[in-house]
Amino acid sequence: MVENNIEELENRLFNLREKLKELNLRIREAEEKVSSYASKRDKIHQEMKPFVEELRKLREEREEHRSRLQQIREELNAKKEELARKREELKNVKEELKTLKGVRGTPEEIKKRIEEIDWRIQTMPLPREEERRLSEELERLNQALVDLKRKLELQERAERLGEEIGRLKEEAAKLRETIGELKSQIAERAEKAGSLREKVQQLKAKADEWHQKYLEAKQELQKLEAEKILVSSQVIELQNRLRKIREEEERRRIEESKEKLKSMAIEKLASGKKLSFEEFKLLMEDEELLRALTQRGRG
Repeated sequence: MVENNIEELENRLFNLREKLKELNLRIREAEEKVSSYASKRDKIHQEMKPFVEELRKLREEREEHRSRLQQIREELNAKKEELARKREELKNVKEELKTLKGVRGTPEEIKKRIEEIDWRIQTMPLPREEERRLSEELERLNQALVDLKRKLELQERAERLGEEIGRLKEEAAKLRETIGELKSQIAERAEKAGSLREKVQQLKAKADEWHQKYLEAKQELQKLEAEKILVSSQVIELQNRLRKIREEEERRRIEESKEKLKSMAIEKLASGKKLSFEEFKLLMEDEELLRALTQRGRG
């Protein structure tokens, strides 16, 4: 019965050890898969790095260009507003100049004529009608001098406004040119960023595939390791059971051998034969048997 039990346990232990060998092999294969998938994933991540870095730089440049574009647009709007004000002012100047269209001559000529009339009035006896006529002419000439000065001021102002408008138009044209260049640069970087982003997405998709395989392999590895721990504990438990059974069987066998040797020693002693040292020692170790033999001898 014991032998059958031992044989059954040994068979179970053998099967568990075989299963443990198989698990170790599968664990090594799973570890290789985990390492391989992680390596392939990390390799793609490394391949992605320069593209991601370039994308980051392009985003920074695009933001800088957009900020600059906004600033230039604000400058252009300011120029356009100033240009509109100057044009409106020039329009008003020209309207006023139209009212002075009939004003002719030079200030020097008018002043000379005023001095001549004033001298005649002051120095020469004149008929009342002539004096009145000269006074009216003097008044007209003084007004003409005022109008002429105003006309010259307006003409000078119109010329300055024309120059300022020309300058503002040139500056606005340059700003529009700069805006066009910035838009072109932004579009160029956006197109380049789009290509890079597509490349990064393609690489990321591949990396995600390998990462998913890595996770699956890692999960399988953890499952196998957990199973190995369970099987290992079962192996240890069976080994301990077998050891105890064998120890008990060995102790029983020794006891049976001792009992058999004792029986042989008693028979030899009863027949008056000489005992061996081992037989004598065995009898001496059994106090009850020794006492019984001693009492029998006395009787």
